[in-house]
Amino acid sequence: MNWPLLTIFGILAVALIAFLVIRNQKDEKQLEDQIKNDYPKPKNDEGDIEVNEVMK
Repeated sequence: MNWPLLTIFGILAVALIAFLVIRNQKDEKQLEDQIKNDYPKPKNDEGDIEVNEVMK
């Protein structure tokens, strides 16, 4: 077979896999940051009704 062609193909395949792994880790970190920042903040305690209070 043509060894130089297979070598080039192998190097390109390894480079593609490395690129995809690095890109996946970067996207995962961005998604985690987005989820962390989109989480609703707790409401102000003044406006909340306590469980022990009777609603009228």
